[in-house]
Amino acid sequence: MATVEIHGMQELLANLQQLPEGLRHKVLRRALRQGAAIVRDEARRIVRRKSGALARGIQVVSSRGNGQRGTVAFKVGLRRAVFYGRFLEFGHIARGPGQRLKGGERRKAAQRQSAIAGGQFVPPYPFMRPAAATKLEAALNHVASAVRLALQHGEWR
Repeated sequence: MATVEIHGMQELLANLQQLPEGLRHKVLRRALRQGAAIVRDEARRIVRRKSGALARGIQVVSSRGNGQRGTVAFKVGLRRAVFYGRFLEFGHIARGPGQRLKGGERRKAAQRQSAIAGGQFVPPYPFMRPAAATKLEAALNHVASAVRLALQHGEWR
């Protein structure tokens, strides 16, 4: 997990609290979506390309955040159509159709270990985690500056 320090954030949040709730959400949603787009663009730049479908499948979506009412959150993730991106990100055991692991937990664990030892494990090719690690600070700085500009110039309208 990356640690990022942004100076002046407390004053910015205090100024943001003075806005009506609807305007505050509008300003935050716009700024957070733009910040998440920075991470998305970096992930699209890093990912391997054969057809380009995986790069196009990386998207910014609205999230519930921590589940509290009034929370604004966005996340960068993969569309369902490019489910195989998770296999690339974390690595996988190469198996064909009908070659799933069978049996109980102990037998599956033993089969998994023998497949890894037998060279069937495809190593991970991370693209989302490095994108988040390298662009997180830039994204948060962009969010802070976008909110600051919106407060100064009244650009929330």
